[in-house]
Amino acid sequence: MLPGTSLYLSDAWAAGDPLHTWGNFRIVGRGPFLASYSGGWNAEHPNWEHKTHGGRYGTTFWDTTVEMVPEVIIVEAEPTGFPRAPISKKRVWFDARNQVPVGMVTYDRRGQPYRSFDGCYSLYESGGKKFMDGQHPYWSWSHVTAADVQTGRLTRLEQVRAVEGGHETSVNNPAIFERYLTQTALMRLGKI
Repeated sequence: MLPGTSLYLSDAWAAGDPLHTWGNFRIVGRGPFLASYSGGWNAEHPNWEHKTHGGRYGTTFWDTTVEMVPEVIIVEAEPTGFPRAPISKKRVWFDARNQVPVGMVTYDRRGQPYRSFDGCYSLYESGGKKFMDGQHPYWSWSHVTAADVQTGRLTRLEQVRAVEGGHETSVNNPAIFERYLTQTALMRLGKI
């Protein structure tokens, strides 16, 4: 997705498969799971940035709250139509209550853990602060960790209020299409 990261574009769709990459789906288990499922929006920081801890520089892991998901459904799938794929299977943990993916691990061709992906979700409402999605507080991911288990490389992403260049988080805004998704917009944004 981004050069030098351990995040693959297909990670964001742990549950989806827009390119028909996966097949042979099967349920392999059920059980409880600890997940960063709520309370992940950092309304205290003006740009919603999260604190970190661990590792050499104190930036390896997100400071986050986890909660017990009483039951997850564990699903495995295999890549189809890609005989040289470096991944032999993926395992995804879905919350049985609403089918939201709460974790994913992919395995190499030897069957060893290869990469892991987990996200933190949140209702964007904390204390007296809210970020609205029309008439209701926004619900979305707040931060993500993508790790290459075999190399130790880790990529962290977070949804912030704004980034350089005047790009701000916005939802249910029809102007987003014209600003980012037309051919003209892509050419304008692609200029250095």
